[in-house]
Amino acid sequence: MDGATHKNPIRTLVIAPNGSLSVGQAQWFFIYMCAASIVIACILTAEGLWPVWLFSGLEMAVLGAGLYASMHHSRYREIVSVYEDTIEIDAGHGRPERHWEFPRLHTQVQLRLTDARNGPSRLFITRSGHGCELGQCLTDDERQAVAKRLQRLVLAPDLNPETDG
Repeated sequence: MDGATHKNPIRTLVIAPNGSLSVGQAQWFFIYMCAASIVIACILTAEGLWPVWLFSGLEMAVLGAGLYASMHHSRYREIVSVYEDTIEIDAGHGRPERHWEFPRLHTQVQLRLTDARNGPSRLFITRSGHGCELGQCLTDDERQAVAKRLQRLVLAPDLNPETDG
């Protein structure tokens, strides 16, 4: 809004999926699995079972696609920047792909429960009925903690870090 992006935010909250596998680890895992598959395929080829190469290649292609999808998903970030007068949210994979801005004092944080039994809650940042959903990668407990923290930041973003749980 009024040039809030040119100032430093009072608080920044980064929401990201729990990606326990790094890109380097995924690459080494893929290399190891390809090597193991080639060794097994060579042994079976020596026994006359040469069609195993087709299945081995298909298996490694599916594994590679799964690892790629997992690595892409783990790069997703939602960055909530709280300024004195605005709240800005950027979301995307590795770089901002979507951007929202809300006037801080008119913004609502809503944690909505679903009607489905054991369905996940949903966290929204809204103003006048329009807004965005945050924290789809979080568990219900994590989403509830983020909702409480965001509600405190909307009301009083200049809290000391010690009191801003």
